[in-house]
Amino acid sequence: MKKGELTRRNIIRISASIFNKKGYMTTTMSDIIQETNIQKGGIYRHFKDKEQLMVESFHFSTEIMQNHLKTSISQHENAKDKLIAFVEAFLQLSAGKPIVGGCPIFNAAIEMDDLEGSTLLPAINEAMDMMIMWIKKIIEDGIKHLELKQSIQPYDTAIYIVSTLEGGLVLDRLKNDGQLTKILLNNLRQYISMIATERQ
Repeated sequence: MKKGELTRRNIIRISASIFNKKGYMTTTMSDIIQETNIQKGGIYRHFKDKEQLMVESFHFSTEIMQNHLKTSISQHENAKDKLIAFVEAFLQLSAGKPIVGGCPIFNAAIEMDDLEGSTLLPAINEAMDMMIMWIKKIIEDGIKHLELKQSIQPYDTAIYIVSTLEGGLVLDRLKNDGQLTKILLNNLRQYISMIATERQ
């Protein structure tokens, strides 16, 4: 890999962590310069503006999170275990794993939801939809293979799981109480067990 590409990737990697922890609008180019030790001209050699850097950093953050979730899910065969693995891996975000600052999708969504015209908004929507559809597919496959109850609605259930997880991370950050994630994990495990068939 050429030096220029290595530099570009390093800027994205460092910026992704800063944006996700500090916020996209709050983070300044001075923050990026300080953390990367690259001057403004060097950064703008690779990115036309802060907006482009924000979008590419967001994609980097979500890719890290998605790979983390996929790795956890891939270790299981049936839908119940896959859903529980997803929940467990997602809640590790509260401890800064695999990326500091919590869920990059939710963080960006809350910050950008009223900024009409931001080029980051389509990327946020796409990432959130992908996560919901991902869980929906696990549920659909679980119903098809008689691992989950036939009566449940895949999309509705996916929305419930995602919104519960995202809200739980916010509450955990607000209260700074490690017990909250344990409560959330236990309750979602019980819920997933309830929608699973008896042979699970």
